[in-house]
Amino acid sequence: MKILSSILAIGLIVMGVFLYNGKQNEAELQRDLHAQYTNRMTDASLKLTDLQESVQQATIFKDEKAQEEPLEDIWRLSSDIKTDIASLPLSREFTTEWMNYLGRLGDFAKLKSQQKVTDDKWQNVTAQVSSNLDEFAHEWENATTELLSQGEPFSQWLQEIQTIEASNSGWSGMAKQVKGYSESDFPLTASESDKQKIKDLKSIDDTPKTEQEVVERMKEMFPKFTNARLITSESKPGSAYPFYHIQFNEGIRSGYADFTKKGGHLLSLLVERPIGTDRISQEEMKEKAKKSAKSFGFKDVELIVTRENHLVWHVVFVRIEPKNKARIYADAIQMKLAKDDGEILGVNTMEYIQKEKLPVNQKIVPIDWKTFFTSKAKIQEERFSYTENNQMQQRLCYELIVLKETDDQSHTFRILVDTETKEVLQTEMLN
Repeated sequence: MKILSSILAIGLIVMGVFLYNGKQNEAELQRDLHAQYTNRMTDASLKLTDLQESVQQATIFKDEKAQEEPLEDIWRLSSDIKTDIASLPLSREFTTEWMNYLGRLGDFAKLKSQQKVTDDKWQNVTAQVSSNLDEFAHEWENATTELLSQGEPFSQWLQEIQTIEASNSGWSGMAKQVKGYSESDFPLTASESDKQKIKDLKSIDDTPKTEQEVVERMKEMFPKFTNARLITSESKPGSAYPFYHIQFNEGIRSGYADFTKKGGHLLSLLVERPIGTDRISQEEMKEKAKKSAKSFGFKDVELIVTRENHLVWHVVFVRIEPKNKARIYADAIQMKLAKDDGEILGVNTMEYIQKEKLPVNQKIVPIDWKTFFTSKAKIQEERFSYTENNQMQQRLCYELIVLKETDDQSHTFRILVDTETKEVLQTEMLN
C-alpha cells in the first residue's frame, strides 16, 4: 500500500511539473505572438507614414524621371502594408476594405508609371487620396495607440481573429470610412462595373426554372443519375446569383451539381468514384469530351488544353466567336474525365455562362511581322483570339506561336497583339 501511495504521489508530482511547464510554454508562446502582432502593427504605422509622404512627393513632379521613385514607393509600400494588415487580428471587414483600397492605390501608381494615366487624372485622384490618407492616418494612430496601450491579453487577440465585427475597438467604423474613400477616390470604371455584373451573372435574364425542372435537366445531361438518391436545396438569400444545389448518390458514385435558377444552366458538377486500372487513349478521351460538350448544349466551343495525372484527364474548352473564328479565352469550360473509361467526373461552366462582352467594330490593322520581331523569331501559327487588357476590356488580338532559335537553344512563345493598337497584351513562353 505504501508503495502504491508513493507511486501515486510521484505521478502527481510529475503531472504537476508537466502542467506547470505546459502553462509556462503556453504563456511564452502567447507573449511571443503578442509581441509579433505588436511589431507588425508598429511596422504598418511607420509604413503608412512613408506612404503618405510618397503620395505627396508623387504629386509635385511632372517630369517622368522624377516621378519614378515615389511611384515605385507607393506601389511597394501599398503591397507591404497589405501583407502586415493580413497578418493582424483585426476586424475582417476593416482588413478587406483597407487591403482593397491599398491594392487600388498601388495599381493606380503602377499604371501612372507606365504612362497609362493622364497627368490631370493623376493630380485629381492623388489630391483626394492624400487628403483621405491624412485623415485616416490620424484615426489609425488613435486606434492602434489605444489598442497597444491596453496590453490586451492573447485570448483577446484570438477573439479578434475569430470575430467578424470588432465592436470593442472601433475598427468596424474605420472599415466604413475606408470603403467611402475607395468609392470616392477609385470609383468603378465602366469596364470594371461590367466585369462585376458579368461575375454576378447579371446578364442572365432567362425565365426561372423550378426545382423539379432542374432535377429533370440534370438527369437528361447525366443519365447515370436517373435513379440516384437526390437532395436538393436553394442558395441562401443574399447570394450573388440564385442557384439550386443538388447532392446525389448512386452506387459507388456520389457528388453534387449546381444549376442557375434563371434558365437552369449547369454551373458545376463533381463526381467521386473509384478509378479502375483500365486506360483509354488520349484521342479516345478527346472524342468523349467533345461528345459530352455537345450533349450538354455547348456547341460553340473548341477543345484547346489537355492535362493528366495518374487518375484523370483535365480538359479546357473555349467559346469560338462565329464571325471571325476567334477564341474567347475568358469564356471557358473545364472538364474532368476518368482515365479508365472517360466518364465525366467534373464540370465547371462559370466562365462560359458569364459570357464576356466583345468589342464592336474593332479595327484589324495589318502588321508587318518582319519588322515587329527580330530575325531570330519565326511565326509558326497565326489566328485570332480575344483577351483582356489592363482596363478589363476584351480585345481582339493576333494570336501568334513564335519560335526563337539560336545556335544552342530554342524557345516557343505564345504572343497576343491587339489588332488595332498593336499593343502586346500577353506573352507566354511555352517551352
